[in-house]
Amino acid sequence: MVINQQPVAIIVNAGYAIEVTSTSPSRRIERKERLRGEILAAAGKMFADRGYEAVTLREIAKEIGYTHAVIYQHFPDKSHILAELSRETIGLLIQNFDAIAAKHPSPKERLFATSRGLIQFCTAHPQQFRNVFFGPENRNGIRAGQYIDDIGRPLFQRFVQLFFDVAKEEGLPSKNDMVVAHTWWYTIFGLATLFVIQGVVPDLPDQTLVIEQTIATLWAGVQAVPRLPKSAIPKRSGRSSASKQ
Repeated sequence: MVINQQPVAIIVNAGYAIEVTSTSPSRRIERKERLRGEILAAAGKMFADRGYEAVTLREIAKEIGYTHAVIYQHFPDKSHILAELSRETIGLLIQNFDAIAAKHPSPKERLFATSRGLIQFCTAHPQQFRNVFFGPENRNGIRAGQYIDDIGRPLFQRFVQLFFDVAKEEGLPSKNDMVVAHTWWYTIFGLATLFVIQGVVPDLPDQTLVIEQTIATLWAGVQAVPRLPKSAIPKRSGRSSASKQ
């Protein structure tokens, strides 16, 4: 006998019948993965909208129509949900970087295109971006900055190697210089962060034009300005030093 396209066994006992629906292992796995995805989707939206600290597991469970006990079948606590969301987002950023880089044979064009792509990805996925980079300071016992640096290292390493390739190909004055590579990365990432925070503001310049101007300005700078020595760092004034004592 088949009900709703699922095999059903009929057990007859003491004059009544019980329908027992058999579920294959593959179907159970599929259902479990679907529920896990629902938990992540609901939690991701709630974290971005209300802030990680303000959301409880009970509220996440209620959002998807389950009791909070179901959440524990997939995640031991809220921090593990955020960790999974963070890994997913970094994974998508890496995929995006690799896909864009593959389309441009010239290192310089790869640098420009992946810089644009990073900003465009972040502004197109503000919810995911906020969850990873605007989350709590304490990430399951690890400081947020260190945690983000750890999971984001594969992406940053790709970028640094690309920048070094460009420096060699174009004969830039500072080859294999991590400080200059960091300067480019921080500028692009900082612009992405600002766009995510403020969104589209009608009275401000077009974001695409700002992106292109930023990349052009960075490129002009790395061509003309070698990496500054440590002596270029301004010394703290006596007043600020005294205030710290």
